[in-house]
Amino acid sequence: QQPSSGEDALIVDRDFRVASIFLLGAAGLAQIPILKFVLAPVMGLLGLLFLVQTFRLQFVCDGEAFELLNTSQESGENIIVGGQNRWTYDSFVNYEFFPKGWIDQPQGPILVYFKETQTPSDKWDTGPGATANSEEAMAKGAVPGQAHFFPALCNVQQLRAEWEKRGCSKFE
Repeated sequence: QQPSSGEDALIVDRDFRVASIFLLGAAGLAQIPILKFVLAPVMGLLGLLFLVQTFRLQFVCDGEAFELLNTSQESGENIIVGGQNRWTYDSFVNYEFFPKGWIDQPQGPILVYFKETQTPSDKWDTGPGATANSEEAMAKGAVPGQAHFFPALCNVQQLRAEWEKRGCSKFE
């Protein structure tokens, strides 16, 4: 699958830290008698999943939008809410990297979050949107929209710089 727009598209560099952390964590847990049968396999499978996804997914920033491409399939359809995995920068109402403060640390964050208003509003309470759009979240100043989370499988500093450069809104 190719980026939707042409020349000015930046494919954000891949980052294998999340996969490495999980795979190394599994290897460490495999040395502890009880944990090697329960936790080590789970962490190892997650590490393997993150490794495969790091190779398969491309995070693209172009002049108009942020796009998530799956290089192993034709369709860019979002599996949860439908529609293309492409969001214009002006539809962003918030983004964050979790755990907070880890983006500038050597290990990097584990999760990337963004919230946008481009997805039809009847889908906003699907998946994590129900919590992100709850009365409690709105009372704390959140803006309604569709919430998206993905593992930090790309260079998050490069992604943050692109989102800042493109004027994506960020709730502080």
